[in-house]
Amino acid sequence: MNTAFDLVSRLSSRERQASILETRISKYLELRSGVTMVELARDIPGFAGSEMWGREDQNVVLWADMSPAAISAMKNLIEAGRIVPTATNWLVYSFDGGVLDMPLADSVSRKYSTPHWLPVVFAGSREAV
Repeated sequence: MNTAFDLVSRLSSRERQASILETRISKYLELRSGVTMVELARDIPGFAGSEMWGREDQNVVLWADMSPAAISAMKNLIEAGRIVPTATNWLVYSFDGGVLDMPLADSVSRKYSTPHWLPVVFAGSREAV
């Protein structure tokens, strides 16, 4: 039986996981730029999962197979200006060993009728470092 305590405990645990991932991602990007989601999933424990991240209202996917905590961490870091996403060529992901099997998006602001992938790379914000 789920109690209010169980729900609060799960939410608190997810928030802690996101906070831990924020720190790991931020430190990882302090030393690198042009980092793909493939690299983050490979090198940061707890990043990989089964969720898809992107702009659902636009049918734009940034990456799949992420943990809920990783999605939360990435959103928080972007909103805080601590990491910077930049659109990139899908070949960058191919070189890293992972691409999504869907059409490519031209823009995050365009609305698509079916899911489209927008490959992005990340760097730490130079002001945040």
